[in-house]
Amino acid sequence: MRITSVFLLALGVVLSLGLCQGKSYENYKVYQVTPDKEEDLAVLIPWTEKDNVDFWDTTAQPRVMVSPSEQKNFEDFLQKHNLPYSVTIENVQTTIDQEREEKKAYWAAREVSPRHVTDDFQHFWSYDEINSYLRRMATENPQYVTLLPLGETFEGREVLGLRITSPGNDANRPIIYIDATIHAREWIAPMVAVYIIHELAEHTTDHLSVLDNVVWIIQPLVNPDGYEFTYAADGDRFWRKTRTINENSDCLGVDANRNYDHYWANGVASGECTLTYAGTAPFSVAESRIVRDVVMANVDRMKLYISLHSYGSLFMYPFSSHRNVLPENFRFQHEAGDVFAEALYAVNQTPYRVGNGAGILGVSSGTSKDWTYSGPGIPLSYTLELPRGGTGFDPPATAIEGVVSETFVGIRAIAGFVVERYYPLSVAQKA
Repeated sequence: MRITSVFLLALGVVLSLGLCQGKSYENYKVYQVTPDKEEDLAVLIPWTEKDNVDFWDTTAQPRVMVSPSEQKNFEDFLQKHNLPYSVTIENVQTTIDQEREEKKAYWAAREVSPRHVTDDFQHFWSYDEINSYLRRMATENPQYVTLLPLGETFEGREVLGLRITSPGNDANRPIIYIDATIHAREWIAPMVAVYIIHELAEHTTDHLSVLDNVVWIIQPLVNPDGYEFTYAADGDRFWRKTRTINENSDCLGVDANRNYDHYWANGVASGECTLTYAGTAPFSVAESRIVRDVVMANVDRMKLYISLHSYGSLFMYPFSSHRNVLPENFRFQHEAGDVFAEALYAVNQTPYRVGNGAGILGVSSGTSKDWTYSGPGIPLSYTLELPRGGTGFDPPATAIEGVVSETFVGIRAIAGFVVERYYPLSVAQKA
């Protein structure tokens, strides 16, 4: 039965990669802008609202994907304003095609030697694979792992998470909540979340110090509707938002990481067709409400929140909403961030920058980490931007295991920091 189910899933994936045509990125280019001074980038702000221009990041040297119809205008604009640039990807579609070929080769090999579909980290897992793995972990490790049905998305997909901790009374254990994939196209993010589960649930004896003393809540897919759309043969590999229908608009989706109640819709593009559309109100989409509800249900004991994104190799605490405003405990948050970054660096010398979001990535309002800190008051609240590679959002499949394993070392280290500072929870710490 296992071989049959693996074969059928593999066959479905291979067929889905070749039967239909999704959005084409033929001759789209990716530019890297390298200004002499960061303030020179201000002239690019109007370009962030154009339909055929996609800012892959808003750092001091942003990478921007531009459609063929806008490339001459964009290049002329950069030259007019003396902004140096280079083309880092000549044809984005070739990177997508290469990714598809890697998937086909992977599944062809699995037909020859089938195992559990999710036994390895050599491919990016689908929504069904991830949910199957979560259910299996809860079934095989019931003493440590509890399946959490968290809600449903706009399109009716089930959102699952896991609660992982050692057996016994856990009332004095701080809670760590990790979510991933609020932005659909960031495929490496759920792989890190699943790898954390893999380590904690399948290698419990190696991690007792952070299982005996911590309750973990891990949600690999905040936005499964969007994630599935990036996978679909007739979908869009670079879809970012939810798949919510917007009233009186042909454009779908909300940027769920602009939909939280912290300076919601402040200074962001207002049109439904923009990539960062913040929705009609804070928590107007199911995906952000589910995260909110998890936080509020555990607010008394939750001490660390991390939202996994890509890309940039950044570990960011609040605030993203204001460049020159820091949280009251910013030194404490920076200290914990350094623990993460230094432990990770020791593995493969991968450098991470630690700092407030607006300062090291750019200004954005309505983000999850800003809300978890300023609203419910989670003292350690972060966005983790994973390394880039391949298309810019994700490393090639051959590099997944290296990224997820080194990231876990950093996560394990900051969990130890939480244990040192918060275990056992006292009455004062619970308040």
